[in-house]
Amino acid sequence: MTPKDVFWSWDFLAALGSSLLLAFLVPAGISVSFAKDLFGVGISVLSIVFSVFFAALAIIISASDNDFVVFLEEEGHYTAIIQTFKVSLLALFVALIYSLVLYAFTAAAASAFVQGQHWLWFCVFVFLFLYGLFSAFNSALDAIRYAQTRASYLSVRTKSDRQV
Repeated sequence: MTPKDVFWSWDFLAALGSSLLLAFLVPAGISVSFAKDLFGVGISVLSIVFSVFFAALAIIISASDNDFVVFLEEEGHYTAIIQTFKVSLLALFVALIYSLVLYAFTAAAASAFVQGQHWLWFCVFVFLFLYGLFSAFNSALDAIRYAQTRASYLSVRTKSDRQV
């Protein structure tokens, strides 16, 4: 997976497009209390998705037998699946860290009685949040295709073992 593949993927472009659209719709200053609540929700959602996603990746990697991995790798599919998961995991991690930092910054601003926050912080949050979720969804679809391919592979392998 090249950087070009990442930047021209539907998940990246959808997150970018949503963020750019939002940049034109939001006011110049975002309410600190609104931003703090939204960043808190983002942290909760991303924490759950990140942990479940990480567990799913571990299961996929450990559940594969060597023959199936070799079968997939003949066309480069196994590496592509793992790369997709790697990019998605990185996107979720960056979004989660950004949300945590932004939440702390916003909480500090709220305690100092600051009323507004620049719209750019909010739009970057939306981009990272959406890209993390969209890429996790994309990887989940890859995992489903992986499971379907594995089922087909096992079916063919079982039939061939019976004939021998």
